[in-house]
Amino acid sequence: MTEIHAPQEGNVITEILQAAIDSTAAAGGGRVTLPRGRWVSGAIVMRSGIELHVPLGATLACSGDYDDFEAGTVSVVAEDSDRGFIVARDAENIAITGKGVIHGSGPDWCSREGLFDGVKWANYNRPRMVVFEACRNVDIRDVTFTEAPMWTIHLVACEHIRVSDLTILNDMAMPNTDGVNFDSCRDAFMSGCKIVAADDSVCVKTCAKLDPALEGPAERIHVTNCHFTSRSCSVKIGTETHQDVRDVLFSGITITGTNRAFGIMARDGGTIERIRFSNSTVDCAQTPHAYWGSGEPITINSHARVRGAQPSIVRDIAVTGITGRCEGAIVVHGDPERPIENLLISAVNLRQEPGEYAHEMFLDLRPVPEDVNDLDDPELGRRNCFVRRPDGGIYGVDPYPNGLPGIYLRHAREARLEQVHIDRPSPLPEGWSPDLIDRDG
Repeated sequence: MTEIHAPQEGNVITEILQAAIDSTAAAGGGRVTLPRGRWVSGAIVMRSGIELHVPLGATLACSGDYDDFEAGTVSVVAEDSDRGFIVARDAENIAITGKGVIHGSGPDWCSREGLFDGVKWANYNRPRMVVFEACRNVDIRDVTFTEAPMWTIHLVACEHIRVSDLTILNDMAMPNTDGVNFDSCRDAFMSGCKIVAADDSVCVKTCAKLDPALEGPAERIHVTNCHFTSRSCSVKIGTETHQDVRDVLFSGITITGTNRAFGIMARDGGTIERIRFSNSTVDCAQTPHAYWGSGEPITINSHARVRGAQPSIVRDIAVTGITGRCEGAIVVHGDPERPIENLLISAVNLRQEPGEYAHEMFLDLRPVPEDVNDLDDPELGRRNCFVRRPDGGIYGVDPYPNGLPGIYLRHAREARLEQVHIDRPSPLPEGWSPDLIDRDG
């Protein structure tokens, strides 16, 4: 075990911490323990056999200068960022543990004061807090991550992963602050975590990779017994689906204060199959249009991100044992050329209520092709979020054609609804469909 000695001057610990990791790894590996106190660092590179231990009373904060993360340059670019705070590549048996805090210094990563449709003006270039690429036997547990500048934990093409008893507390107005992203990962287990994030709490995806060695499916991922709060889609598969996603299970999840609870958003080809959401409670409320979604407890949709591209195959999906309240509808919307196949929604008991944004009961199918843009103008749109149409509306966001239903189904083959109960107000509010189920055919 290596205990780091505090620097003689100041609280910047980058060189001391990296040297301790390197020397411990050279000696065969072991635990590197941060001293108690608040320390600031640039990029830290993990090595095989290293456990970075952040004990109770210690805070490791990332620098607010993007140049300090050059050593943390990674292969997968996300939201304009190619850098991370704590990074690893091709490492084995690595861990981040302890009851301390890893702080993302989020307020330092805004380009200006104020809000833009409810979200902060974040810099284009912001580091992710943890990026592990092609690593094996990864253990992240007990630590509290807070104020992430961008994605909190991004695991890329890793295998044999355990994420347990984490707390992630991010600013609900800071965009792109996902909790945990499993990207082309295999054999991952996550449990006992509390995540508060403005973006997805947990996302399973297969991003575009410049390095072919990182390509591959996301498969055999199980997330259970967690509490999530999100301004976006709390539990999501997609939107990046360049390779396959399969054999994913979310169970025993408590979701509160979210815009969407469970979602599959297939955009970039690939096959999404054998997915199960089960035995969970949800509380979904509508949010302003700067966030995708409209209070849906379940949304499953598939269409190509770029016009003319091949849409994804989505099949063999089961949603069972879901209870709670929502302000939107259950939405299933496949592509006409590739309908969603073999979908089961069963044992669902929801209360559907009007909320603060009841005047905006929209079917939201973003991201749509127009969202691939570099806009940063409240009058015109926000990059990778929304674009205003000439009539003042938003591309991909339209009124439900027959009013707000309880369940909206389009382009789904062999979609079975069993023991689905949705308690709706009586009399129905203005703009609500009198039909519980609105389906094509």
